[in-house]
Amino acid sequence: METLAVRKKLHTFIDEMPDYCLSSVEPLLSYLAGEPVIETDLTDEERNWVWEGRKHHKEHPEDFVPLESIQ
Repeated sequence: METLAVRKKLHTFIDEMPDYCLSSVEPLLSYLAGEPVIETDLTDEERNWVWEGRKHHKEHPEDFVPLESIQ
């Protein structure tokens, strides 16, 4: 199926979706579209820490320490 047809099909699904389902689908679509999800109950300071950390990781992936390697 060509890309435009898939996009139209997805738009149709969203348009026909009951309102109560939209909040469930939004985080997934946001993630897939490249928009990082941040907890909604964070303070502005905490939200800035998250954004700064993500920015640093994107610019310097060599600094990343996988959780599995921490003992």
